[in-house]
Amino acid sequence: MSKKIVSEIYPNSPLVEVIFEITFPGEPVVECRRDKLYDLVRKDYSRVLVPQTKEGSFVALEPYRFEKEDSSSGIMLAMNKFSYYSRKYPGFNEFKKEVMALINKFRKAFPKINKLNRTGFRYVNIIPFTREEGLIPVENFLKIGLKVPSVIPEKYNNISIGFDAERDGGSVTTRIETMKADQSGEAMLLDIDYAKLKKLSMSSVRKYIDESHKCARQLFEDLITDNYRMFLRGETL
Repeated sequence: MSKKIVSEIYPNSPLVEVIFEITFPGEPVVECRRDKLYDLVRKDYSRVLVPQTKEGSFVALEPYRFEKEDSSSGIMLAMNKFSYYSRKYPGFNEFKKEVMALINKFRKAFPKINKLNRTGFRYVNIIPFTREEGLIPVENFLKIGLKVPSVIPEKYNNISIGFDAERDGGSVTTRIETMKADQSGEAMLLDIDYAKLKKLSMSSVRKYIDESHKCARQLFEDLITDNYRMFLRGETL
């Protein structure tokens, strides 16, 4: 049974980035007139980060970034996509408020873009852990079960799994894998990306972000253990 979401932001939240993205059929006007949007956002997003070209890539599809001076949040803009990312998540209400303000500026800069191919809401979590007897104590943090042959012990040296599933009229992609957190420790990446793909329009973005957040947040709540939730709330185990 799903857990009721009690608080907007956990004091010990593992979130490192939250992203909302829209993609649309490629429009040359976006490639030619990035300055139109930049003029509308430069007061708050003054840093301009130009993409590096890579062999085999298309320059027009590589996003420019307009970022805050402290790198806490920013905008990505390419010929076929627009996104907003926050590395210091202020809670969903404030996040949505900023997304909608920026979407309105995007529509002002490029009024002919109305059809969307995809919207995506993404939670990127980094969960530090300490190995127990050399193994990853997954069960202390996440409720995941893998059906494996009985000869394979359900104890893991490393993890790298991903799955896609249909949910609530959209598609959710979840990735869990171990990684180096910093010079002194390890962590698990928990990456949740909820996408809407059918019959989308720019005028309904507010509804899409609400639906996507609800699904992504509930999936996070369903994946974490009760003990880990207590830690995130700052409660004593």
